[in-house]
Amino acid sequence: MATAEAVRRTRLDMLLKHLEGILNYCRTKVRFGVVEALNGNIRMLINRGRGYKNVRYLLLKAKRMAVTNAEFVELQQVRKAA
Repeated sequence: MATAEAVRRTRLDMLLKHLEGILNYCRTKVRFGVVEALNGNIRMLINRGRGYKNVRYLLLKAKRMAVTNAEFVELQQVRKAA
């Protein structure tokens, strides 16, 4: 059975391992739904297999897709308000 000290040490190690991500979340406060949507878009682009030259180009396509989706949602909201 693990001692209380071993459990605390394991938790401390986990927090230190993820410290950068935790601090980034505290600075930017991006909702996890947005992050998951972006991850889904990237997975979809990879699965399409369009022969991306490098990771930079893949991320550019993902960013373009996210902006296009955001513009579409904003346009829908404006139409509903009118």
